Amino acid sequence: MVNSARAQTSDFTLEEYFAKDIQTNLHLFSMHVRHVKGTWFFPSHEHFQYEINYLIEGCQDFTINGKTYAQQAGDLLLIQPGAIHYNRSGNEKEFTYFCLHFQIDDCQLLPVLNSSSQIYYPCDSQMTNKVLPLLNRLIEFTQKTVSLQASDRMFMLSELFQLFGSIADELTSEKERKTDPKMNERLALNIAEKIENMVKNTHLHGPADEDRIGIDDIAADFGISPSYCNRIFKKHYQISPRQYLSNLILQKAKHLLMQKELSIDHVAEMIGYRELSHFSRQFKRWTGSSPACYRKSITD
Repeated sequence: MVNSARAQTSDFTLEEYFAKDIQTNLHLFSMHVRHVKGTWFFPSHEHFQYEINYLIEGCQDFTINGKTYAQQAGDLLLIQPGAIHYNRSGNEKEFTYFCLHFQIDDCQLLPVLNSSSQIYYPCDSQMTNKVLPLLNRLIEFTQKTVSLQASDRMFMLSELFQLFGSIADELTSEKERKTDPKMNERLALNIAEKIENMVKNTHLHGPADEDRIGIDDIAADFGISPSYCNRIFKKHYQISPRQYLSNLILQKAKHLLMQKELSIDHVAEMIGYRELSHFSRQFKRWTGSSPACYRKSITD
């Protein structure tokens, strides 16, 4: 029944874009602003959550795995799960900080978070400047959690996901700045090879709808974000990975259409399309002519 409905929908669809099945499990354990006396301290501890600690005012000595960071107002700390840490006033005066503890199960975000060894970001760092507007909005939400309505809660979660996205983007940018250009070139070549193998395997091992061939999946395989994957690839090939994939599929389609013994239905199936109408529309967008017209033009 589902396949029939999809076929009927496809018959009337001229063009469509959609995201694949996306699952992300976020657990926000706590998010709070705390103003404390100069004699206050939090004893040594560890936990299995990620922690973001942002100093709003004053100064704080924050020790993580034996290394002490003299955190000043505006400085940010990103603390990995399992890190042993404790904090106290840096000058025995009052200070205020914002802190959030979270766990997130996301196949693309976790490799980015876990690959970074940097913990401390001063107030003038690119990371802090990028996330500060989001932190400020989250601080506002924190101060009115008692009266949060359903809409406020959704907006707060939206800000959280934007925060995670900004952190991931900056972490991948940091990685790119620190990486040897030759390593980036090799990475681009490996991405291209991965795309080529995916297109080849569609031919050898049976059809798989084009939407199953995901650039995001390739990025995850290499432990990088999709945006970093696109930047690295485009720098070396002058086109995006998605465009490269489309070009390969088109080349393969043209090659197969030259073989008269293959029906157009079979060609569509061999390059990963379950429905001839979908393949025909896509081929016409690429070339300006239908598969049948293209075959006639090269075989007459």
